[in-house]
Amino acid sequence: MKTRALLQNLAEADLRLLRIFMAIAESGGLTAAELRLNISRSVISRHLKDLEARLGMRLCERGRAGFALTEEGAQVLEAARRLLAQVEHFRGEVARLQSGMRGELLIVVFDKFVTNPACRLAECIARLGDEAPDVGFDVHVAGTAEIDKGLLDGRFHVGIHPVHRATDSLVSVPLFDEPMRLYAAPSHPLARHGYADDDLLRHADFVGLGYHSPNMEHFWRLGLHPAARVFDQEASVLLIRSGRYIGFLPEHYACSFEQQGQLVCLPSENLRYRCEWVASVARTPGPGRIARRFMEVLAHLHGAAAPL
Repeated sequence: MKTRALLQNLAEADLRLLRIFMAIAESGGLTAAELRLNISRSVISRHLKDLEARLGMRLCERGRAGFALTEEGAQVLEAARRLLAQVEHFRGEVARLQSGMRGELLIVVFDKFVTNPACRLAECIARLGDEAPDVGFDVHVAGTAEIDKGLLDGRFHVGIHPVHRATDSLVSVPLFDEPMRLYAAPSHPLARHGYADDDLLRHADFVGLGYHSPNMEHFWRLGLHPAARVFDQEASVLLIRSGRYIGFLPEHYACSFEQQGQLVCLPSENLRYRCEWVASVARTPGPGRIARRFMEVLAHLHGAAAPL
């Protein structure tokens, strides 16, 4: 079968086809992949057909009905991610043995991390860039579940995220924590009428994050039930500013909206929490030299010790 041919005679050209297929899938179609790959749609289409012929299966549907992965295509995408992650890990280790640090560091961060004044990520990148100018940086933003999954399947080398559940599969370094406070629009009844006690606050319509996170855990602990769900902080602000909902936001992120008179902090001793941020790498396989050095610098900048 053609599938066996690919598996038994994997060449650099096959890896290139798989990378193009990943770009198509992650971009949501051939047209969207043009900008990312910087090659024409016709060339992308030809490469996709070559890969399908090499594998002996159709990977995606494309046409007037839109773009969608086939069932086989979705499985090939996951397998390709794992394969290419291992290839990059191998190349990084060989480069480390041959000379100094070179290669690409794949970083994934959680929503609204970089804007925190306690964040030293930009400084860390600058220092590592000075120390190892041949290292390139690829930075993604994702939710907690995607960060965990990406670290474990090798798509990302380092993840920076809030602590949301214990796991032995990751090694983490503490960075800092930040207060999460309760906010409303000035037009919300609880804001117009001044301070409301916690009982009144508990009965208001809350907006909460729709995936496993410290926000979701805090809702469970307090017995709160969100009336609306969002999947990033930008959407939280949108719904809170509508005047229909109240919700938790990072204090540093909400500050500018407060200064513009768009949000009001609702004082409460009980309806607040602190979010602890960490940097994580997969325990197995362990991080390569670049990721280890990055964690060392990041930990040092945040006053922590890197357990690597």
